[in-house]
Amino acid sequence: MQVRRIAFCLVMVSWLLATPLMAQNPTGTLTGRVTDESGGALPGVTVTATSPALQGTRSTTTRESGDYKLPFLPSGTYRVMYELEGFTSGQREVKVSAAQTTISDVSLNVGAITETIEITSQQAAISETTTSSATVTAEELDALPVLRDLSNAMRLAPGVTNSSFRSSAPVIAGAPSFENLFMVNGVVIQDNVRNTILNLFIEDAIQETTTSVSGISAEYGRFTGGVVNAVTKSGGNRLDGSLRVNFTNEDWEARTPLSDERVDNVNEVLEGTLGGFLLKDHLWYFLAGRDREVSDSAQTDITNITYPTTDAEERYEAKLTVSPNESHSVIGSYLEIDLVRTNTDFGRILDLRSLNANRGDPQEVKSFNYTGILSESFFIEGQYSERDFTIGVGSGGPRDLIEGTLIRNRNNSNRFWAATFCGECPDEERNNVNYLAKGSYFLTTGNAGTHDIVFGYDTFEDIRSVINRQTGSDFTVYATGMVEDAAGNLVLDPATGSYYPVFDSSLSREPWVRWFAVFNEDLARPTSFNTNSFYVNDNWQLNDKWSFNVGFRYDENDGIDSAGVTVSDDSKFSPRLGANYDVKGDGDLVFRATYGTYVAGLANAVADDASPGGAIGSLRYDYAGPPINVGCTPGIDCVSADEALRIIFDWYESQGGVFDLANLDPNAPITAYQNQNDVPGATLQIVGGIKSPSVDELTFGFTKRLGNKGLARVDAIFREWEDFYGDRTTLETGTVDTTTGPADVTLLGNFNNNVEREYRGLITSLRYRPTDRLRLNLSYTLSELEGNFIGETTNSGPVSATTESYPEYREARWNYPNGNLPADQRHTVRAWAVYDLIRSDRHSLNISWLENYFSGNPYSADDTIDPRDFVNNPGYEDPPSSVTYFFSPRGAFTSDNVHRTDLSLNYTFSFNVGGRELEIFVQPEVLNLFNEDAIIDPDDNVNVLADFNPFTETPVEGTHWEKDSDFGNAINENDFQTPRLFRFSVGIRF
Repeated sequence: MQVRRIAFCLVMVSWLLATPLMAQNPTGTLTGRVTDESGGALPGVTVTATSPALQGTRSTTTRESGDYKLPFLPSGTYRVMYELEGFTSGQREVKVSAAQTTISDVSLNVGAITETIEITSQQAAISETTTSSATVTAEELDALPVLRDLSNAMRLAPGVTNSSFRSSAPVIAGAPSFENLFMVNGVVIQDNVRNTILNLFIEDAIQETTTSVSGISAEYGRFTGGVVNAVTKSGGNRLDGSLRVNFTNEDWEARTPLSDERVDNVNEVLEGTLGGFLLKDHLWYFLAGRDREVSDSAQTDITNITYPTTDAEERYEAKLTVSPNESHSVIGSYLEIDLVRTNTDFGRILDLRSLNANRGDPQEVKSFNYTGILSESFFIEGQYSERDFTIGVGSGGPRDLIEGTLIRNRNNSNRFWAATFCGECPDEERNNVNYLAKGSYFLTTGNAGTHDIVFGYDTFEDIRSVINRQTGSDFTVYATGMVEDAAGNLVLDPATGSYYPVFDSSLSREPWVRWFAVFNEDLARPTSFNTNSFYVNDNWQLNDKWSFNVGFRYDENDGIDSAGVTVSDDSKFSPRLGANYDVKGDGDLVFRATYGTYVAGLANAVADDASPGGAIGSLRYDYAGPPINVGCTPGIDCVSADEALRIIFDWYESQGGVFDLANLDPNAPITAYQNQNDVPGATLQIVGGIKSPSVDELTFGFTKRLGNKGLARVDAIFREWEDFYGDRTTLETGTVDTTTGPADVTLLGNFNNNVEREYRGLITSLRYRPTDRLRLNLSYTLSELEGNFIGETTNSGPVSATTESYPEYREARWNYPNGNLPADQRHTVRAWAVYDLIRSDRHSLNISWLENYFSGNPYSADDTIDPRDFVNNPGYEDPPSSVTYFFSPRGAFTSDNVHRTDLSLNYTFSFNVGGRELEIFVQPEVLNLFNEDAIIDPDDNVNVLADFNPFTETPVEGTHWEKDSDFGNAINENDFQTPRLFRFSVGIRF
């Protein structure tokens, strides 16, 4: 450990000389109007901004309307001076946030030029423009009892909830979790398949995070949810740095009712930053590093077997900021992550055989940005970024028919016997490349006000290279149950370390053999899903009371799948319109309304789904071989899982089933048992291309300044989605001949005639500082999300709607009813206070208190049924054997409401060494102080007891179906909210 730490510190220092530097930094804009005592415009006022975050100074002069604009300001706190001969000079402290516009209007009095007055400072953490956004700085995040990462920063903003009780993936204003846009230093940091946040940052290096929820400018696209923009530090004209050690221990966490023994091991996460200059005001550098080695434990699902886990990760960041003069700036950065984990899982596993012994996920980011001020009116910006991600290196099952075949329980989807995916196959690459060119023009038009016009071109390429093998053997078998003892507990087979599966073909829910066959592997190539965008956005300040936002964005999809086939050639215009009315013309009370359309980027997982190039197909068969472990007695006549697999595959082969695509025989007896025949590019086709989903948004709201002490903002948001991804299988879509015989053709497109998703929300932000020592904050969301289509799964990300597939075999009332969707978290409250107990030259101590309240997430009593016996097949080759049936109304049940109190103490001791001020800090934290209990992931399994006609009968609970014995209850320690835990950090800043 000691050698590793020393090497880590040496590598950080060496990067200053050795790393190729490329990156971009989103900047903010300071704008406003200068008037005299009577409210008349003051042209010719010199406005000068200085900040430790800015190389040199930045200045401009006000126009004839009194308006001014200072673009490309790195996020930070600025001292702004306003000077005009014959008037008293004014100065103000203003907070400028990345990718945001800060408005600073001032009034100057007639007086001696030598006199300077201090104007009330502005700390605009809550946006006062048409965009509803909230900014959290590093200082604020550091004071609170939360992890200092992107996810926790964004969750302090209103409008952010969880996608379901099974997933903590963030939902912004009701959108699917995969349709948000996350950026660090302007680089998109999302996974290509599920669009989850990748941890491409070092916590101590983050300067601030801004979350935009509604009324978003046309500058941003490829989302229907929100935009999260984080920026990292950039060096300065003095040497600054930090070294922090974060301590955790699984044994410092309280037990849940289902917890097993904890691992008593102190885990350390080391973070370091170093920033300074090579040439003052012209050449700055910034370095950061993070080293983490964690040993913890986890539990299997239902069986609650405890196993150890490790997580070894190193992150490095380097940034160089070059400014030959105040008009031009070049910023570059490089970020690298090396990650290796042991005993990772996928899905709900039951045994240790399903774990991945080792898994690597290396990542790398390179990017470059230029900003130029060509005149006081014309500004330009250019950007290039590239993100590379290799996923799941070495994880998955072996290439063996028995050892590499996964077994799943059809009743609850639990997995056992083998790991998911293939551990001996080529690595999967998930990368992106982004180019951006932007210009802005500041136009004064006399009585018609001023126009801040931004226009640009943005092209984003989503690249994925994969042979998507689902298991080591490419086979998965689905059992009808598992051997249990008299108490209903699963029986472990000591010889194999797994469980005894049951395969009973006499049940209505018969066992399956599923071959995830990889077709046309030789055609495979990287995908290239491009979004090419043009936009223009005009912030028009008409007068003191009225201002408008008029923006339009044009997004063009150019999608090529992994077989080189064009699957999308589509475009759409999206307006972004807004109006502000300032009641008194002084910014005290402002009402606003916005209308806009947001268009998502193409979902890789959907757009490549019909590709014949190396994609997986699904050949699924009803198992009709000898019954296995039906009524058996463990230790006497139950067969082990490996022996069960041999019996199954012997039957499969005896019926003409093969294990080689080259030997498929459409006339073999096995085809009589086939219930699914999906061949990418054949049975699933994209005809005419697909387009991106979109959402229409309408908002009304206001902001109110609370004197000089705070600001409140309230926004009502209404959203309705369209152009969902969907499948269509009807008699009109026809059939196709495959190597295993004729099959129904499914068209993949944007079929949304029967799909609905609507969001209504009231989001509130409040920041108030009643005294110099006390800061109060509130983030509250009241919302409802309803519809009949979730659009995503926890494991697979985006999915297509099936409401228009095999319409004869489903009805809306029981297959896709309307109701509250899993992301409908009705109330979300986060309120916090930070109080400075001690504040002296040497000592400071503050306490922060964070109250959390989250309504439970909805869930339903639903399961799959086989409707084939109750439909006179009108001519389909493969009618569906598994269709979802809602036994309850959608969203009839909810998980527990969650309340949690978190507490943090922050003590700092300052002293002087060699003329420099150093700070030693200690930060203990307690989460869930009162150890409150809530089930956040209840069991929602339903058992079908008897067949019924879904078209003519209403199934009766207890006769046709029943809730699982644990329905609504926790079955694993992770099903509870995090119990009380303690952690602390120590470090030094200079």
